Order: sequence, then structure tokens, then C-alpha cells
Amino acid sequence: MNFHASHLCRAVCAVLVSLCFLSAGCTYHGRIRCNIYKKPSFPDKIDLSVLVVTDRFIQQTVTMDGLDRYIPAQYIFRTDDGAAVAAADALGTLFTRVEAGGKRLSSQYDYVAEIDYSVEENNIHYRYVVAETDHLAWREKRYHPGFKTTVRLTLRQPNSRQATLVLEASRRHDISLNALSQGLYWFNRVTLTLLYPVLSPAFMQSSGSSLRKNLEKDLRDCLSEIMNNLEENRATLSRAHDQELLPRRDGAYREMLEKTVYLETSDSHGSGFFISPNGYILTNAHVVENHRDVRFYLYKDFPFTPFQNEPPFRYARVVKVNKQRDVALLKAEGEFPFFKLDADRSHYQTGDTVLVLGSPKDKFWTVTQGIISALNDYNGTDEIQVDAAINRGNSGGPLVLKATGKVIGINTRTLKPELGSGMGYAVSAYEAQRTLGIAQPVDEDKLRREETKNAPEQK
Repeated sequence: MNFHASHLCRAVCAVLVSLCFLSAGCTYHGRIRCNIYKKPSFPDKIDLSVLVVTDRFIQQTVTMDGLDRYIPAQYIFRTDDGAAVAAADALGTLFTRVEAGGKRLSSQYDYVAEIDYSVEENNIHYRYVVAETDHLAWREKRYHPGFKTTVRLTLRQPNSRQATLVLEASRRHDISLNALSQGLYWFNRVTLTLLYPVLSPAFMQSSGSSLRKNLEKDLRDCLSEIMNNLEENRATLSRAHDQELLPRRDGAYREMLEKTVYLETSDSHGSGFFISPNGYILTNAHVVENHRDVRFYLYKDFPFTPFQNEPPFRYARVVKVNKQRDVALLKAEGEFPFFKLDADRSHYQTGDTVLVLGSPKDKFWTVTQGIISALNDYNGTDEIQVDAAINRGNSGGPLVLKATGKVIGINTRTLKPELGSGMGYAVSAYEAQRTLGIAQPVDEDKLRREETKNAPEQK
């Protein structure tokens, strides 16, 4: 009797252990359904065709962990087909012809729509005061699992790839379960999840279905908000797609902007400027990092879409770099208009008006104006402090003395907003010339000899 009881106990334990191991890897696989956007069309549709690019949605998934630490689970939802179709259905309420397809078909449509759809966990912990007296406060901690959905719509013209409109909407949603899921969830909590291995399939299917419906609702709500904003901009959309963009009105600054370049590496961007007619460019060392070649665009190339494997970008070779003083010299092939450098520190002083040129953030070839706040020695580097706006992307651009139109510095850095405002810094042209060992006109033969001499060391 004892023998059989012992074997029975071992068998039961083995089964329970096996089930526990299986349940620890419980995973729900689902997908966003197609045709979830069923809102009515707007009264007057815009007679244009739109292609929703589906290439971006291939095998895109959303993964969420279990609802709490007591119930091991993972939910994986594929969003590719459902999100693309939902976006096409939403755009179909405003445009006469909307289809989903690959980017290669874009030339056949008036606009190309790119939908960026992302979901991330967004859990919140709250503390509630349940009861409070003069001597006692009873606090209760509550955990609200949730997620945040973000949808961004970019409408582009297929020929120029210029973005006509960029609209974004987001929703934060506490995870809600249906009655069956809630019952199983609390039953597992009460029983300390001892029976979860048995009930896990039912709980995973039920809770996964609820989560999918939550995701679909937020996607619909985000698309609905975007479409309302899109309809309000119908005047912009209704003009012919091949019409020229509104012209830039850069006036007297155009000549300076044409001497400034937009620089791009695989993971960042910045600015630079020509200092010789044969293509030598000054910029910051932190713009080029450890790259040997850097892409650049000219003022006349605008409009363009950065970080694309399509022209009109060109390449410039990194010739010299000094990371300590944050200056670098590049070389491009061709003939270009160029700035004259003013390395004489006696030609400017505190209070003089200066211009900051460059391409900050996602803006191209901008100009900000300010004054010289101070002339500093920063860790052995000659710096010019200005109150003109210097933002991410302005790095490497020219600091121009407005009175003469000559470059007196290279825009380098600014203080973080929490540390102060109106405090930007540029490495002086004097510092750049003495650090890199260059002058105007640039001695190309000297630079070639230096490159040849240092070639073995660079390997």
C-alpha cells in the first residue's frame, strides 16, 4: 500500500512540476484584425489618390508581459496587416481612392501615406489613503497595468519625398479584461495560482482576446483623431501634388546659406561650411565621430529626405580631426562658394552682432541672430559665447560676424535647458586654424603630405 501511495505521489508531483514548467512559458499569439475602422466618410471627399505603404508593417509585433508577477504569461500581437488596412480604411473616408501596397507603386498616386504605429507598456502604481486619523493612516497600493498607443501619419509627395503633413495621436489605456478573464484572474490570485497550470489555456485565450480588443480600440481612436485633423487641413491637401513648394525667402542670407552644408552620418547629423573653392569643409569633431566619410547636402538640393539611400547626397572625406578641441576638416570633390575666415580676435568683441547658421533638428538651413556674450578660454580652447540659439544640428555650422559676413567661429555646443538659456558656444576660427594647421587659401599639397605621413598610423 505504501509502495503504491509513494509512486502515486511521485507521479502527481511530476505532473504538477511539468505543468508548472509549461505554464511558465505561456504565450498568447494574436493579430490586429482587418477592417476594424468603420467610421462614416466625411461629407465631401478630396479627389486624390493615396497609397498606404505596407512595407513598414512586415512582421511587426507588439509584446507585453503578464498582467502581474503572480501569473507568468506573454502576449504577442502581429500588427502588420491590421494596422495597414485600418489606416487605408481611415484615409478612405476622406480621399476618393486609397489603396495599400509596396513603396515601388508610389509614382502612381498623388500622395504616399506612411503610418508609424507603436505600442509600449505603460504601467502605473497608485497609493490611496483608505483611512486617516490623527494617529493612523492606512494606505493601499494599487497597480494598474496598461499600455500606450502612438500613431503617426506622414503624407508625402511621391516625387520629391517632401512631407506635406505630419499628424500624431496617442492613447494611454488601462488594461481591461472581460468577465471570464477577471474571474479566472482573481481565482488564481485567491488560490495562490496553484491551479493556474490547469486553467492557464482558458485564461490566456480570454485575456488575450480582451487585450487585442483594447489595442484595436486605441488604434481606431488614434486614427479617428488624425483624420479629423487631416480634414481640417484639406485646403493644403487639395492643391495639385506636382505644384512647386512654397519658395524659400532667404533674401540677403541666401548667399551665406549656400556656403553652409548639411552633414549626415549613419546615426546623427550636423552642419558644416566651405572654406575653400575646391571643397574643404570645417565642422565639429563630434559631428563626424570616427567616420572616414560623411554625407553632405547642399542648399540647392532642398527639398530632400535625410537618411535615405537615394541621391542627392554627396560624400566628403575626413582629412583631419582634433577631438579635444572639437574641430574637423573634410574634403569634397567639386567647386563651391566659400566663407572667408577671420582669425584676428581684435576684429570682434563682446556685444557685436553675430549669426548662427545650420540645420537644427529637422529644419534645414536656418539663421538665428544674437550678440557675443563673452570671449572665454575653456580648458585651453578659445571659445566665443553667444546668446543666439544653437540647437542640436547646428553643431559644426558657421558663426558669422554680421558686420563683415566673415566666419569667426564654429558652432559647437549649448547648455542644457535646465542649466540655463541663451548660452551657446563656438570654437573660434583662430582656434580652428591653429589646431588643424590650416590657413586661407588652404595648402592642399601640405595636407596631402600630412595624410601620406600619417597613413600607416591610421591603419
